[in-house]
Amino acid sequence: MGPSPDLGVGLLYQPALDELLESAEWPGDYLEVIPDTLWHDAGALGSPRFSVDPHVRRLLERARERMPILLHAIGLSIGTAGVLDEAYVEQLCAWADWLDCAWVSEHLAYSAVPTVGESVNVGLTLPVVLEQETIDLVGARVHYILERLGRPVLLENNVYYFVTCDQPMTEPQVLNELSAVWGASVLLDLHNLCVNVANGVTNADDYLESIDLSSVREVHIAGGMELDGFMVDAHCGAPPTMVWDLLDAVVPNCPNLGAVTFEVLGSWVDHIGFDVVGEVVRR
Repeated sequence: MGPSPDLGVGLLYQPALDELLESAEWPGDYLEVIPDTLWHDAGALGSPRFSVDPHVRRLLERARERMPILLHAIGLSIGTAGVLDEAYVEQLCAWADWLDCAWVSEHLAYSAVPTVGESVNVGLTLPVVLEQETIDLVGARVHYILERLGRPVLLENNVYYFVTCDQPMTEPQVLNELSAVWGASVLLDLHNLCVNVANGVTNADDYLESIDLSSVREVHIAGGMELDGFMVDAHCGAPPTMVWDLLDAVVPNCPNLGAVTFEVLGSWVDHIGFDVVGEVVRR
């Protein structure tokens, strides 16, 4: 695995950040965008399949002139049992070329579920089964996309709200093999890890001792909340103390780390304010 460019600290784009993004007060070194929220996908039978509002295109063009841009996809569904969406892969590669992204990331998950005659998008990223068959399936797809992209592909660790019984492997083991054998890199989301600890799914020390931190190119930090007895990955504010503590512990041990991204949902930006957003990035 080659070294990552030193991108610094960035923010995940939300329209609520537009005023800050266009100002001299923008605190980030780079911008990460979820392309699925910025293009219109008309579905497999749509023509054209993908379209982009001219305002969005101009916004990204202006941002690209000022700072690096990363793509963080949510619709690739790399772990689906169905056929990989070739048109989606083509669109993702085209945007990575257009925005000259250092890398592209996705979730170690699936969102498309094959049914008779079509594929149904369930609207959220579901965790894959942690087993060798998943590694073989996802790994081959990572290798294929790597060749198409010509730049690193990162897989993000998942959120779990309960323990799944009879898993033959752990998530770190799966990510390690995807990295060592198939060339994937890792996006380590520390708030996801905190959620899993709070929900009794894993132990943070055990997780970080098991995962190969040399495969980590990017880290995500965020805030969450408790809902109905579960900790949820709500991206609703500044990171809690546990996230900061994990960040302090992880960063010195990730030799290929190139970026730390703060995620906050647009619906919470007004609640916490631009000042808090800036404080998190500066910290």
